[in-house]
Amino acid sequence: MQFRKSDALTFGMELELQIVSASTGTLSPASLGFWEIVKERANAERFSLEATLATMELNTSVHTDADAMTNEAMVLIQTLCDIAGPMGLLIRGGGTQLTQFWNERIMAPTERAQELSRRFGFLPKRFSTYGMHVHIGADSTDSAIRLGNVLQALGPLFIALSAASPFLQMSDTGFCASRPLEPLIYPHGGPMPRLKDWQAFEVLAQEIFSTKLANSLKDIYWDVRPKPEFGTIEVRVFDTPLSVHKAVGLAAFTRACAALAQSGMLILPTTPAPPTAERVSRFLACRDGLDAQLFDPFTQQWRPAREWFKALVDAVAQAPVCAADLRHIQALRSKCLDSQDATVMRQTWESALNQDVDVQSRDSAQAKYSLELSKHLLAPARYS
Repeated sequence: MQFRKSDALTFGMELELQIVSASTGTLSPASLGFWEIVKERANAERFSLEATLATMELNTSVHTDADAMTNEAMVLIQTLCDIAGPMGLLIRGGGTQLTQFWNERIMAPTERAQELSRRFGFLPKRFSTYGMHVHIGADSTDSAIRLGNVLQALGPLFIALSAASPFLQMSDTGFCASRPLEPLIYPHGGPMPRLKDWQAFEVLAQEIFSTKLANSLKDIYWDVRPKPEFGTIEVRVFDTPLSVHKAVGLAAFTRACAALAQSGMLILPTTPAPPTAERVSRFLACRDGLDAQLFDPFTQQWRPAREWFKALVDAVAQAPVCAADLRHIQALRSKCLDSQDATVMRQTWESALNQDVDVQSRDSAQAKYSLELSKHLLAPARYS
């Protein structure tokens, strides 16, 4: 398997965004209409369809600092918002939509979507959720595996930081992040196994391909996975945040953690962790978000998620990261310590319901809920 080397620690970001009806607050299967417009634009390669039709994905170009990534992402999302308005639609973040029922999802008329449907039945509709992916450049296969192992070890913390999927099918799930539970159903989903080297990865990939349930690495739904064709490690476990600035902050933090690993400041111990600790830690991150007690594989101790995050941000200040990245990471720390997206979503829904208590119009409440959440997407950042 050929690995296309890239510049070390460059980064890019993918965001899966919700298309929502402004009048009802429900998901709208309107992505083909967006695609007909953006495919004629000069930056058409920055947009893509997803498996189901209530999603538009954008992907940034390769960056070396968070300011440039922010500027590009804001322009791309503004493009989608400008298209959405005249169509009576909203573009918004969040890992799941309140009114998301799998049986109402419509598969895209693409070859890949149809293949997923043939292979996995209803599961792609059920997994029609909204995630953020961060790519980190690696200049060798050894570096890719080392970074992949470290970033996978941080998976529960990444889940807790981005938790934005408390609702599903008009119900509170009891989880801050229900979306990362979905890939666990797939035979090749969940955490990436700890890999010894690139050869071990190739052997495992070929074993997976032999099952005929995966034809390429894009069919392996690990939280973290190598992307040889890009020369990157891809972190896939994040919920799509409510705001662009939080998304960029998370991307910058991911890149900074990779820099800590590359410089030898973040190293996994050779002693294996307790066999269930990291799996339980992932579950607790999904359930409790930043209020969780998580297992830190680097110290092999349980600690509060916020404490672990603050310790890493302090370490990042000593890592080889640029000033722009550090500013975005510090803004992320302030935001996450103040509140988390799942809490904002719950509070917004409760407020929308309370406003409509007299008319008892759930459609009206759904519309207000989605409108309020859509306002977060392009909101300016607050830097300390």
